[in-house]
Amino acid sequence: MRAPHPPARRPDPLDDDAKPDLTLAPHADRQAIVAEMHTRPAPRLEAPVRVSHLAMLSGRTAASTERRLIGELCAAYGALPPGEHALHHVARLGELELRWERHTEFSTLMLLRGGAFEQPFLEPPLALLPERWLQRLPGQLVEASHIAIIPADQPPPDRNVLAHAFEGHHLMGGRISGEQVRIWTSLRVHGDGFGRVLIQDGGFNPTRLGRLVQRVLELETYRLMALLGLAAARRLMPTLDEMEQVLVELTVQTARIRDAAEERLLLDRLTGLAAEHARHSSDIAYRFGATRAYAELVHERLGRLRLEREGDLEQLSAFLERRFEPAMRTCRSVEERMESLGQRIGRAADLLRTRVDLALQEQNQSLLTSMDERAKLQLRLQQTVEGLSVAAISYYLLGLLSYVLKASAIAIGPMVADIVLALAVPLVVFGVWRIVRRIRRKLGH
Repeated sequence: MRAPHPPARRPDPLDDDAKPDLTLAPHADRQAIVAEMHTRPAPRLEAPVRVSHLAMLSGRTAASTERRLIGELCAAYGALPPGEHALHHVARLGELELRWERHTEFSTLMLLRGGAFEQPFLEPPLALLPERWLQRLPGQLVEASHIAIIPADQPPPDRNVLAHAFEGHHLMGGRISGEQVRIWTSLRVHGDGFGRVLIQDGGFNPTRLGRLVQRVLELETYRLMALLGLAAARRLMPTLDEMEQVLVELTVQTARIRDAAEERLLLDRLTGLAAEHARHSSDIAYRFGATRAYAELVHERLGRLRLEREGDLEQLSAFLERRFEPAMRTCRSVEERMESLGQRIGRAADLLRTRVDLALQEQNQSLLTSMDERAKLQLRLQQTVEGLSVAAISYYLLGLLSYVLKASAIAIGPMVADIVLALAVPLVVFGVWRIVRRIRRKLGH
């Protein structure tokens, strides 16, 4: 007799050798949301190294053009091009490393070049790219920076070296808290059209040094992108002042309205002012919203740098607090003024519409009163006509009756005929009146 087969072993869900069930339908965005956490990794850098960085404000539709240009550059160096829908790409171009990233309304291009150098900003990595290729990049340049990183074992630059490197501009920066990493910058555009940052490594590993450079570049990029809102606010201020003055004038004129023509004229002007306000509000709504978002990123990146004061060097965070925050408050002030102006225009328009509605109601009431009076007059006239109609019909009926009685006077006698005609008068008049009244009631229903 055969031994029974052992029962089939159920797979243990905790068994590492158990095969996962791949028959489940994945969400359409699963791969994208998993990969999102690993996009745009920071570069791995070892000092000495130099970095060039560009941020181009190119709108939402330039991504395909940028991918095509990056693909052409990669093909020239025998590197792989970006994917069809890629939003970031890393490629090795000879002695350069290229990193392209696409953001919502701008894109960034980073070029890294390792190796020793004597003058930090004399031969930046960007100079190795074809000039014609750079000129084909879509959009407008917002941020352009060169970063030079010197190794930890190199003596710190003295005042003369810093003055020469930064063309004598006032410097700020600091030392990273608890570390030996130092940062110098001027936050200015230098003679070559680029900002400059000098960093002395303090023994960071390549990953930490890459993240540091990434934060410095993001800080500068987001700072300038946020300040685009300040430029828009300054352009809007004269128009905003003018619209506020017009609203004051219209509000004063509202209290002096004398007739309906002036009401319509003021309402037309208020409607035009509201349309102008709506147009300007739609133009700046996105810009001010983006400015708020970029300002938050600036504060976050600055906090992550953890810069402390270094000697008599002005602290970067103190400088930004003194200069950047007032600019952001100006943007918020203009935005709040626009919102307040819109509310006041709405209230003024509502007030004027109320006046117009009241005037229309008064006109309608007057018209109804006039119509009521005309209806009463018409009723009286109708009643008069009805009385005349009764008399006329009765007269004609009695005339017909008189002819009949005259014809029969020979048989009944003239005296009797006259008496019958006289007695028929009230009966005929009453009968005609009842018939006319009944007809009028039916028509009234």
